[in-house]
Amino acid sequence: MDLPASQEDYPIRPVDQLVLDLLRREEGLSIQDLMERLEVTATAIRQRVDRLEDAGYIERRKLVLGRGRPSYSYYLTDKGWRQAGVSYRDLAIALWSMVQSLDSPESKSKLVNSVAERLGEMYRTELPDASLGLPDASLGDRMRNLAGLLSDRKVPSCLATGPTDLPILEVHACPYPDLVSEPHDRSACHLEQMALSTALGHPVELSKCRLDGHGCCQFTPRAVPGPEAGLTAGSIAASSG
Repeated sequence: MDLPASQEDYPIRPVDQLVLDLLRREEGLSIQDLMERLEVTATAIRQRVDRLEDAGYIERRKLVLGRGRPSYSYYLTDKGWRQAGVSYRDLAIALWSMVQSLDSPESKSKLVNSVAERLGEMYRTELPDASLGLPDASLGDRMRNLAGLLSDRKVPSCLATGPTDLPILEVHACPYPDLVSEPHDRSACHLEQMALSTALGHPVELSKCRLDGHGCCQFTPRAVPGPEAGLTAGSIAASSG
């Protein structure tokens, strides 16, 4: 049975995406500006911007021009910029190619581990405070919050119940499809596994992979002794070596 990734998930409609695309190209548009560019009524535009503002994709800023009622202009939030399709694809491919071209396996492994740790820490800082490894935050809570974060980044994810008491993180799309050059190349999978482990503060295993023909990638928590929190990609790599 699937568990909801996040109660704050908001399905972006094509009409809403048009608003985000416009604000990506032209920041600070007003309701009137959006009406003219999309050729729809003020009511339709207000409904769209209200939905997007409530979901955290855009924000409005007050403009006071002389006397009279203030007007408002709209801007993308950080979440909105990600949804609008800002891409660092070319940069990521070039950097990953440089990593893969390193002659020393030790140097390559060290660099990948460092990148994974930094990426995992970035994920971790964006999770709610309750998921940052505090004593009252369960591993399931942290995984659920992480699934919601990945889904917000256009990587559809959810939790599923497994044969044990621990939940399983299911990732239904590869977050780095352009980095997987060959079916047998699992370096990007290794990067993802270690980044998720760092974000959770608990090591996870890639128990199923889409490259093997499965419908999704599954990350299963590993049983480890001692406290869950405080793990890094380096310590996770050492424990799996």
